[in-house]
Formats: sequence, structure tokens, C-alpha cells
Amino acid sequence: MKYKVGVFGSAVDEGDEVMAKARQVGEALGKFKEKIIVVTGACSGVPYEAAREAAKAGVTVWGYSPEFDVSGQKRFTPEDDLSIYQRIVFVPRQFGFEDRPMVRKKYRNVISTADCDGAIFIAGRWGTLHEFSSLVDYGGVCGVLTGTGGIAKELPQLDAKVKKAGSGKVIFDVDPAKLVKGVIDEISTKA
Repeated sequence: MKYKVGVFGSAVDEGDEVMAKARQVGEALGKFKEKIIVVTGACSGVPYEAAREAAKAGVTVWGYSPEFDVSGQKRFTPEDDLSIYQRIVFVPRQFGFEDRPMVRKKYRNVISTADCDGAIFIAGRWGTLHEFSSLVDYGGVCGVLTGTGGIAKELPQLDAKVKKAGSGKVIFDVDPAKLVKGVIDEISTKA
């Protein structure tokens, strides 16, 4: 059985330094290709950079799209190479909200994090906070790459203020390789 490790963060280009760290996360994930499946929200930006690097190393990558089908996904991420995904999970048509893409994104966030044993969080905004709060509430392992700005900058203080018994383990590290190893080691101890 392979562990499912999510990569969540800003769906935009966060600048050279953060994007380089995302690629380092992907490279570090590649060292565990026999043990993991990488899960993303099938979006561009930070998660895509990490997933693409992991895929280059032979890691299986799954994307959870906020769209209903491949044509919608191509419109959503026109610059991304969809061949990095071995599986794309789409929003079921019966979910509805055809005219409300932000609602479909939140559905995607809940489903993708529910399917993860743990995840790495890089930079991010409201959507990343939603993914983090879902996964930590599910009892998953959350690794936050500090020094990347966005919501990742706020999570150490937020975690200290709202931590509750039974919530997931949260690991903070500035080093992408150490963070990835720490998350996978922690997932292994819970399995």
C-alpha cells in the first residue's frame, strides 16, 4: 500500500524562490517513489511545480480537479501538462454548481484532503488554509514549508492557538527535503 501525500499551496507563480522550493519538495518526494502517491488539486502554480518534479522522478501523481471533465480541466489549467497525472478525479456532475467554480474548488479541497495520509503546504491563501484545516481536522500529518510566505507564514501561530486533542500532527520546517522526510516518517508511524 502506498501513502498518499498531498501538495497544497498557491495556485499561482509565487516568484522564483518559492517556486524553486516547490520543485525541491517534488525532488524530495521523488526519493520515496516506491512508497507514495502525490495528490494535488490539479491546479497550476506551487502544487503543479512540485508534482511535475515528482512525476519526473517516477512518482504516481493524482489530481483532484474542480472541473467536470478533461475539457474543463484544459480551460482551468491551459499551460499545464496534464500527462503528469496518472489519474484525474473530477467533480461529479450531480454535485451541481456549474456556474459556481469556487464552490467546486471547495468540494475538490475536501475530497482531495480526505484522500491524503499527509500533505506538504507551501505559501498559499484561503484555499490552502481550507485544505490545511480539513486535513488537520481529519487527523492527517501536515508539513508546512516555512519561509514561503502566504498562509504558511501564519500557520505556526494559528496552530498554536487552535490546536485540539485528536487533531493531526503538524510539522514545520524551512528545509524541503527534511520536511518531506519528516512527513513521510510520521505517516509511516501512524500506519
